[in-house]
Amino acid sequence: MQIHPARSLRSPSGVAVLIDSDLVPLVLRLWALGLRTKASCQDFGESLGGSEPGLPPGDQRWVAFSAGRVWLKMRPDHAERLIGVLGTDRELRPALCEWGRDDSWICVRPVTPDLRGGPPRTGDTHLFFPREHLRRVVEILDRHQR
Repeated sequence: MQIHPARSLRSPSGVAVLIDSDLVPLVLRLWALGLRTKASCQDFGESLGGSEPGLPPGDQRWVAFSAGRVWLKMRPDHAERLIGVLGTDRELRPALCEWGRDDSWICVRPVTPDLRGGPPRTGDTHLFFPREHLRRVVEILDRHQR
């Protein structure tokens, strides 16, 4: 079940995917730059709040932290390219570089043990950033694409 209003888009691989409406401009620009998303949400805190039937609510500290934040799940190399592009912008750079600010971006790349005793594995990268940055991010990606 979709929590936020969504639009069906044809991904670069040709598969129909639902994208939260507020993220459509961002996702289209990411795809145009060859950056692929594996999942996304226009307000991750709302999605963790337990409003979806059959899912328990998440830890309230994480729900509160995630409220009003966009979530992007990407391959690590694609997330690094995106951060590199966005880091050239003077207005956005402090939020990308300084942790602990209200407008800080958070990048999480879980390292999990292999259940069969092999070496730990690193998964996809999860980016969390304030929704207020969406417009600016799209502008930067537009400039970068030209």
